[in-house]
Amino acid sequence: MAGGATGGVDEVESKHPVPDPGALTDRLAALGFRAAPEQEQLDEYYDTPDGQLRRQDLVTRLRVVAGVVTAGFKGPRSYADDGTYRRVEVEFPAGAGTRDAFARQGLVVVWRMAKRRREFHRDGLVVAVDELPRVGTYVEFEGDPAQITLARQQVAGLIGPPEPRNYAELATGWLRAHGQPDARELTF
Repeated sequence: MAGGATGGVDEVESKHPVPDPGALTDRLAALGFRAAPEQEQLDEYYDTPDGQLRRQDLVTRLRVVAGVVTAGFKGPRSYADDGTYRRVEVEFPAGAGTRDAFARQGLVVVWRMAKRRREFHRDGLVVAVDELPRVGTYVEFEGDPAQITLARQQVAGLIGPPEPRNYAELATGWLRAHGQPDARELTF
């Protein structure tokens, strides 16, 4: 759920590689998207030691932005033919004891990843341009499926095909391909 919104939502998203982030952000501005300030986010992903959540395509995450911690829970992805996927996502402010509460439930940190995010907003659609360390830049379109389709058409040629993997999956794949299969962190 882009924008740090709190609550629960049936999220619809489309993720794409971006070969030229500057050209994409220029096009978004020309299309009337309002840019938010860039944020650096640190995501901590939690699972059981034997990966029960990952096997069910569930995500438990803490996100830290400017010292503020938000807990996020995501249900399994359901893919559409157009490359979007839908999943339930719930986010809420996390208190100081959240990590301890996760540990009491048998959850451990299995992955840490930083990213730089700049969000662009127009008519309820959020377009998040994310720079991942070493992996590259991706864009996420989040909102109404018709608005996602329109925005993707408006930036055609500046984005690659839909990417079905989440950022942790992309990063671990990159690390494996570059001889670092046991790494559990990707930061700037």
